[in-house]
Amino acid sequence: MTLLELAIILGISRIGGYLAARFNQMNVLGQIIAGLLIGPSVFGLVHSDYVLEFMAEIGVVLLMFLAGLETDTSELIASGFSSTAIAAGGVIVPFAAGAWGGLAAGVTLPEALFLGTMLTATSVSITVQALREMGKLNSKEGIAIMAAAVIDDVIGIIVLTFVTGYISGGTRILPLMEKIGVFAVAVVVITVVLRRYGERIMELMRPGTRIITFALVLCFSVAYFAEKADIAAITGAYIAGLILSNYSTKEKIVRGIEEIAYLFFTPIFFISIGLKTDVRAVLGDIGFSLIIIAIAVLGKIIGCGLTARLVGFNWSEGFTVGAGMVPRGEVALIIANLGLKKGIVSQRIFAVSVLMVLVTTLIAPPLLKLFFHRAENTENGE
Repeated sequence: MTLLELAIILGISRIGGYLAARFNQMNVLGQIIAGLLIGPSVFGLVHSDYVLEFMAEIGVVLLMFLAGLETDTSELIASGFSSTAIAAGGVIVPFAAGAWGGLAAGVTLPEALFLGTMLTATSVSITVQALREMGKLNSKEGIAIMAAAVIDDVIGIIVLTFVTGYISGGTRILPLMEKIGVFAVAVVVITVVLRRYGERIMELMRPGTRIITFALVLCFSVAYFAEKADIAAITGAYIAGLILSNYSTKEKIVRGIEEIAYLFFTPIFFISIGLKTDVRAVLGDIGFSLIIIAIAVLGKIIGCGLTARLVGFNWSEGFTVGAGMVPRGEVALIIANLGLKKGIVSQRIFAVSVLMVLVTTLIAPPLLKLFFHRAENTENGE
């Protein structure tokens, strides 16, 4: 990759994000589409190579580290049984349906498992925006969506860990469990040490940017050891973020990491998604794409809706919660990219996954408005 290509990537990512925001869409959508335009599928201005991939990997690790930092663990614990049940339903149904759909379409078992894993992810940032515009953010459904989304991410990371380990280790479940066990012990030891000496360490690191360096060292170290344990590096980064999420210096760490990540590394990651997406693969397999999109949408609506009904919501409220969980975003793209990088999924599956993320993100707001409107009509007896 040349310096000119890097300049094009950073410039076009900012333009794409700006245009997406003008149309009330997520920046990531604009960046992916920008990557499609400058990549081999359209203009061919930039091509993916090792250097670009390495910088994109740093971007995704930082992205997941931020996700861990911004996870409210107390909210996670206090969210209760109902939110956990809704989140579990929104993971189990899409995972099973996605894997079955993949196998029915003739993909390999590893590809089908990865496809199911991608469909478990939820990105509610666009849902939050829609709920805020409708004045429903603090409604019964809105609160349930927010709590379930947090738990959904955690469950999705666990599913990714086991699927990746299973595929890497074949059918040798015991060695996989041993590696995960060793990694878990290491994480517990780090957590205990920081719980005892953490505030003192944070106080020493607080001046200047030393705390940011400390956070990056922890992030990359835990990500490295996770990868060595046949667990995805992004899982390790997420766990590192969780470890630091309850310290008083959290906000300073988040601001510092965001500056590094969002100005440089994460735009490169999302542009690289567009660069690697073969538009012709999607257009040549539109039937399969439509099936996966349908599974992605219905899997969340049915999975979350049914479990919400079982834990005390009425049908309208339950399916509204399901509609709010429909959008896929960064996590699904991260999983897709991981599968492509490891040679587990084909370009066909990768391209379909990117299209699925784009479509589910675009249709979520109108779906929410439709279900809220129906729920209000039901309450009014219309």
